[in-house]
Amino acid sequence: MRWFLGLVLVIALVTGALYGVGRFLLPNALDVTRTTQVERPRASVFAMINDLNIAREWSPYNARDPDAEYAISPEPGAGQTMRWSSNLREVGSGRMSIVRSMENESVESIIEIGERATLNSHVELAPLEGQTAVAWSVSAVCAEGWINVPCRYMNLIMRSTIEKDLDSGLARLKDRAEQLPPYDFEGYDIVALPVAPQDVMFVDVTLSNAAPTFDDRARAEQQGIAALMVAITAAGGQADLATLVRIFPQDNGVGGRYRFSVGYPYSGPAPVLVGARVGQTPGGAALRATFVGRRSQVPAMYQRLEAYRQAHRIALRPGAEAWEVVTAVAQPEGADGTDPVERTEIYYPIE
Repeated sequence: MRWFLGLVLVIALVTGALYGVGRFLLPNALDVTRTTQVERPRASVFAMINDLNIAREWSPYNARDPDAEYAISPEPGAGQTMRWSSNLREVGSGRMSIVRSMENESVESIIEIGERATLNSHVELAPLEGQTAVAWSVSAVCAEGWINVPCRYMNLIMRSTIEKDLDSGLARLKDRAEQLPPYDFEGYDIVALPVAPQDVMFVDVTLSNAAPTFDDRARAEQQGIAALMVAITAAGGQADLATLVRIFPQDNGVGGRYRFSVGYPYSGPAPVLVGARVGQTPGGAALRATFVGRRSQVPAMYQRLEAYRQAHRIALRPGAEAWEVVTAVAQPEGADGTDPVERTEIYYPIE
């Protein structure tokens, strides 16, 4: 009987010691932060964090089990949720929900790992010169009651696992983000929207140089516009001469030639002169970038638009052509007439 009482006493002492250590020496909160630097602008990095469809690509859980099943709501940002289910015990099932999002700055989420734990996730982005500093923090606070002390011990056990998960996720995020174009689209007017097709009278322009200079293209465009004016006059229709439309084929440069079309919005009879035609700009979903600046600066806007499209995983519509809608604006004093300031809307047809 004495041995039994002694065993009970030992168990009581050990339990008391463990309780005392857990209650008074172990922290009530778990807080882990890991950092990295990504050699891309923060707008590109934010696009990969703020959309859980994209975040799945670099998630440490997805790395462990690429065959896990996912259900993700479509709209990115606050309110988006992702559920996952895996046959692997270390991945299990859970849900991640974005609860707060500040554009290009931070994303806060709640991660529920089955019934085991509920964690708070916070990703902070800070711009550097040509780079982005990323800090990913995961935290949790133990509830009061009987669960408090076991929770403190669980936090101690989970810390090293969470550190490894954060390091893995950040490494995968860095790898995928640095595959994107390096152009910064933050602060530019780029938006996806539906557009209606528009009737336009066009003249096609072809240059023998597959990579023409700005001056080469400007001269060819003026020749095309002159021919277009003759065609509009001969047809007798109505054209909006304040709005120039340019269309660029996706296979431009193939065969050593550079091609594009110039036109004006048009209504009326079909053209009677050879070389002119009436067509339509593509309708449906499009990615639009609006830029006000010198005509020679528009190619840089295409680079930003392409970086935006790739960062947000937006697919181009097969076979559809990009186009521009150009309107004149008041010219600054001393403006160069060969390189005017214009308002240019660039449209990419998307799926």
